[in-house]
Amino acid sequence: MRLIGYIEGTNHARTFGDYLYAQGVDNQIERAQGERYEVWIVPEDKVEVGKNHLISYQSNPTDPAYLESAEKAQEKRLKAAMEQEAYAKKVKGRDAIAPRGKGLSTGRLTLVLMVICGIVFLIQQLGYHRAVFQQLSISNWTPGGGSFGLVEVRNGQVWRLITPIFMHGDILHIFFNLMWLRMLGTVIEYRQGWKWLLVVVLVTASISNIAQYYVSGPLFLGISGVVFGLLGYVWIKGKFDPFSGMFLPPGVVFMMLLWLGLGVSGFLEKGLGVGIANTAHIGGLAVGCIMGYLNTLRKR
Repeated sequence: MRLIGYIEGTNHARTFGDYLYAQGVDNQIERAQGERYEVWIVPEDKVEVGKNHLISYQSNPTDPAYLESAEKAQEKRLKAAMEQEAYAKKVKGRDAIAPRGKGLSTGRLTLVLMVICGIVFLIQQLGYHRAVFQQLSISNWTPGGGSFGLVEVRNGQVWRLITPIFMHGDILHIFFNLMWLRMLGTVIEYRQGWKWLLVVVLVTASISNIAQYYVSGPLFLGISGVVFGLLGYVWIKGKFDPFSGMFLPPGVVFMMLLWLGLGVSGFLEKGLGVGIANTAHIGGLAVGCIMGYLNTLRKR
């Protein structure tokens, strides 16, 4: 940083500093004594340019170009501030996905969902799996034979559209689902609040569960449809709204899509010997992506 000269008067100092900034010359204006100000140029390669601008300004300070510079400088500073804020949010969002140090603590609604899943799973393991399934499954009847299905839902038990997400088949099933739920749910909750996270969960859960029901019947369980919905939401929201502070590393997206592809191909079902709710996964992902994109449009 180098001193290139002096300028008299507070207004002249502010106007000239804004003009330099608008021209891409990083500078500092500092009070020397009274109404006299020092003009400092930060980058060495801009010193001569700054000197020439100072000579021109002092010879004709009323030139309209100088007066218009204040507005341009304000726009540049606002843009720079927004970019810095977006970067800070993005870094914070990355910490939520892959925490460094403390990262973000688990969101409250996210924690509530995890606790409910844990309690239901514990009850299942105590020998009440059949009873729990009868109460929480989307239906105890398979659609077909001219029947629309969803008998219980049509009779007022609308919670069954959601409650299958709270049941899990085994310890690995619930462990990996809750791990991803914590990461993805916390990001949305911190960025957009628990109420919006609740909306995303309810919409992705109900649509993915209904889709799975009409493809394979009521014998499915787990919150993975919602997890894929949250994945799609964070992925698309971060892609089309960089100021949202949401971010998913490409490796995470690739791994989840690879897992989805392996499930659809039948490889996982054959290898693990268990049924995979592929329709719920695809439905949840699609709904999450759509909601993320629509939310981005609403913010514009």
